Amino acid sequence: MNIYLTCYGVDTRHKESINSYDEIIDVFRNKRVVIIPNARLIGENRDSSYNVYKELKKNNIYCEIVDIDSNNLNLSCFDVIYFTGGEPKYLMDSIYNNNLFDLINNFIISGGIIIGQSAGAMIFNKQYIDNSTHKTRIIDNGFDFCDRVIVPHFDCLSEDILNFLPDNILKINDSDGVIKLD
Repeated sequence: MNIYLTCYGVDTRHKESINSYDEIIDVFRNKRVVIIPNARLIGENRDSSYNVYKELKKNNIYCEIVDIDSNNLNLSCFDVIYFTGGEPKYLMDSIYNNNLFDLINNFIISGGIIIGQSAGAMIFNKQYIDNSTHKTRIIDNGFDFCDRVIVPHFDCLSEDILNFLPDNILKINDSDGVIKLD
């Protein structure tokens, strides 16, 4: 599998925590990247997606931002999908509402490369933690490529969320580099 998980990816607004920048840029060399911003709703701050776009362009990597709620996603044009951060529920709602679950699943199975940043990382276990309603809960409609609930920013979580977490988790701390799923 070519699924890479990270807290901040190449979002340089978090320079003090980025240990994945060079590794991700190396994975992207000579690839076409689609950046999916839908973990943030339209009208919300999507600076992470624009910052990722800017960093990839700076490194001469072809990329586009595609809002899957507003545009059709043609994966045949891309080698890499980059899911940025926000709320995993918003991202999965967009994927399901636009009938993209099977398309993305097949892209992964066929060897496509995925970068999941923060909320974009959380969706690769069947279950993920949702805080979109300010009430922590587990949702069970993610992709099933990891056998543990993925928890980015583990070292920054509140005691309430830490107590809520199931036992079987994949911890990703802010200072961790890229974690590749096997």
